[in-house]
Amino acid sequence: MRGSGAVPGIIVWGKPVVDASGGPAAADLATRVTEVADLLKLLGNPQRLMIACLLAEGECAVSEIEARLGIRQPSLSQQLGALREARVIQGRREAKAVIYHLADDRVPLLLSALQRIFCPEGVEAAAAALAPVLAPVLAPALDPARSQALAGATSSSFAQAGVASFARLRPAFGRDGNAA
Repeated sequence: MRGSGAVPGIIVWGKPVVDASGGPAAADLATRVTEVADLLKLLGNPQRLMIACLLAEGECAVSEIEARLGIRQPSLSQQLGALREARVIQGRREAKAVIYHLADDRVPLLLSALQRIFCPEGVEAAAAALAPVLAPVLAPALDPARSQALAGATSSSFAQAGVASFARLRPAFGRDGNAA
């Protein structure tokens, strides 16, 4: 923003938090940085991170979390307690089961950013999962000979076609999936 009269500063999550005067915005920065660091520390535990990732997909009972993640009950209770205390998750009782869900709206955003950074294969996996849905759209886009060959193909063939189509499109998009 040179020449615009704007004061250079540090931008954290969209708004300047430190200006040239070092005034009240600097105190706001310290508070926000501490808050972010605390959340990152909490999710820095692999078991808590796995629990948060699972709950980002939807609600789960404790028994389901235990079965899907392979975390034994004593450790699971400890990790759920830490996430509950930090107000990252909330539970509700249904008969004898406790059902948990994410309570902090920032966590799915953070997990999404982490997935884009650490799991770039997500585009291909998404293409394979969407291939049966996209098959009617993809088949005409392919050359006529290939369309004929795929007309009676299995969903795995369409998955491969979907991955190939997305791979061709990928250079047109940035790492975050937005148009370059």
